[in-house]
Amino acid sequence: MRKSSLLFGLSAIVLLSFTAVALAQSQGTSEKALRVNGAAMASNLVQKWADAYRKANPQVAVIVTGSSAGQGLRDLFDNTADIALVSRLILPSEERAATEKGMKLAHRQVGYAGMAIFTSRKNPLSSLTMDQLKKVFTGEIASWKEVGGPDAPIRRLSRRIPDSGGAVFFWEKVLEKEPFAKDTVMCDSFSTIVKACAIAQDIPIGIGPVPVNGNNSGAKMLAISGEAGSPPITPEESTLANKSYPIILPFYLYWNSETQDARVKPFVDYCAQVGLGEK
Repeated sequence: MRKSSLLFGLSAIVLLSFTAVALAQSQGTSEKALRVNGAAMASNLVQKWADAYRKANPQVAVIVTGSSAGQGLRDLFDNTADIALVSRLILPSEERAATEKGMKLAHRQVGYAGMAIFTSRKNPLSSLTMDQLKKVFTGEIASWKEVGGPDAPIRRLSRRIPDSGGAVFFWEKVLEKEPFAKDTVMCDSFSTIVKACAIAQDIPIGIGPVPVNGNNSGAKMLAISGEAGSPPITPEESTLANKSYPIILPFYLYWNSETQDARVKPFVDYCAQVGLGEK
């Protein structure tokens, strides 16, 4: 009797195990998340939109990973992302890579992201002009004293171009395509830049995305004025919305136009509607 009961129990466990595996596989297929990867400059904003989209469409989960524009496109080409989040236009070499993978790309601008200028909270300065910012990052201005700050050297932090679309935009918009100062530290992520500004013993300056839910980084954000004599503008939700803050970059979603995933285009359209007010 005990042997029969034991065999029955084992059979039941095996049956339940197979059932659980089959159910998990079924759920995994039906609830596989839509994968968006790319520009860290806009990833937090797109994740916020994705969370709102999930509330209206519970069957569609979206995971947004912030890396870089270049990495997002590479992941799209390798089918490890369904959508690339890009803060610059695609490069010719990337277009060739897509063609070699047999992809026909589609893209759409879906919004604008703000680029913040971070420094240490020990820095008494509260603002810079666009011209001063350019001269700081090209190395023409080497000390904070030259812009009304303390007599201390400036350590500059950026990301590499062209992989980082945000850094490309900063180089084009602010530096007007003049080279970064030779001693600029090129970091792997914006989070590294912001953290360095928060904890450094010196007084660095670096670029990074405007925080979506307020600045809790420990670093200080500088207000920026478009030109000498104009009021400095702090990067925040209202000044990004009315575009009074001068360092705002467009960002795009790229995808394979021949994808069989019917979730891709509706999500892209939703982002454009939220970010640009487009239908």
